[in-house]
Amino acid sequence: MSLLKTIDPDPSFAPQESGPLPERLISGNPTYRTWAQDAARGETIKTGVWEATPGETHSIKGELFEFSPR
Repeated sequence: MSLLKTIDPDPSFAPQESGPLPERLISGNPTYRTWAQDAARGETIKTGVWEATPGETHSIKGELFEFSPR
């Protein structure tokens, strides 16, 4: 049994669409699209593809870490 998961960089299913919280918006009108593909350890680790349109926001991660291979 392998713990490795394959993440599709070009998923064929519809994304979840969202945007920044109003208090985090600095400028522009960014929109976000998320293609969630896997979750582990009680959903504390999530993987998938995330896309954003241009805009500027405050990023507040707290205990969260984000990794981007590109």
